[in-house]
Amino acid sequence: MTGRPPLVALLWISLVFLPAAHAQQAVPDLNELADETLELLNLSRQEAGLNSLTPHKALSMLATRHSQEQAARGRISHYSYEFGLSTERRIFISYPDLDRLAENVARNRSVKLLHEALLRSDGHRQNRMDPKFTHVGVGLARANSAALYLTEIFVAAPKGRDLGDPVAFYFDASPGSYEQGDGPLIEVGTQVITVGRPGPDDPEHWTVKGIDAYQSGDLQAAKTFFQISLSLNSDYRFAKYKLSRVLLETGLPGDAAILLDELLNDDPSDLAAKATRGNAAILLENFKGAENIFRAVLVDRLNDATSWYGLGLALEYQDRIAEAESAYRQALHIDPTLAPAQIGLARVTRH
Repeated sequence: MTGRPPLVALLWISLVFLPAAHAQQAVPDLNELADETLELLNLSRQEAGLNSLTPHKALSMLATRHSQEQAARGRISHYSYEFGLSTERRIFISYPDLDRLAENVARNRSVKLLHEALLRSDGHRQNRMDPKFTHVGVGLARANSAALYLTEIFVAAPKGRDLGDPVAFYFDASPGSYEQGDGPLIEVGTQVITVGRPGPDDPEHWTVKGIDAYQSGDLQAAKTFFQISLSLNSDYRFAKYKLSRVLLETGLPGDAAILLDELLNDDPSDLAAKATRGNAAILLENFKGAENIFRAVLVDRLNDATSWYGLGLALEYQDRIAEAESAYRQALHIDPTLAPAQIGLARVTRH
């Protein structure tokens, strides 16, 4: 077969595109916009055959406070630089018994553009479409009439129980107090959670540094920081997954596959790790294996455009052109703006 893309072309990482700001004449109420965000989010989940997420007041307060900080600083980040806290630590102060949570942050001109951009981004879409999440907090803030900041916090309620009231809010303390070590201890029964900025002996410290390096484009530094994090805690799934993504982007799919297999052995339902493992399989030229992986992902996530694209690529490399064309068309039916699928479709229809 001729005209096939080089294998490295697979490594398409979708980002939330932030268009140039344009002034708006009317500025809707932020509460109305939060309701609109939730409505669009749940409509997308319903169309994918998933349960609607229940809005939660305390989570929305957490999300709103983080959006306000981002707007004030003009910076998108999961990390609270004002308080010295990561996503997990901010939320665990309120709900220390959670075992599953995620956060999306983004900036754009309108709720509609935020919604569309988040669904185009693989990682953000996975958070929004995770079937295990039950509740969501939505918070919006403005830097100006053209810059709308959104934070979405997703959690799974403990089995058979409601979330209940929050233990405390991180923003009840003075800014910087957690970072300085004089924040309150949170006591839950016999468990005491110490909240503070993670130090060098904490894997989260190195994971945050790895994320910052990754976002700045320094993949080698990101790789080093994630490896240090795992040397402190070899079971830290988040750092292991992030490292696998870096390894794929730096041309080490075999090393990435080892980490992803470890993640999937521990949790076979981890669809993000499974889809990324499909990418690794293609780079390792195991095209049939990649096909099987993407088909397995699509059983649980039928409206995942990027997995349809991955399936199309795996089929194309097996010279199954008609099937590849069908997969690319399905990806574009779900997301007409998915550029790699557009290119793949153009390539296979030339044959």
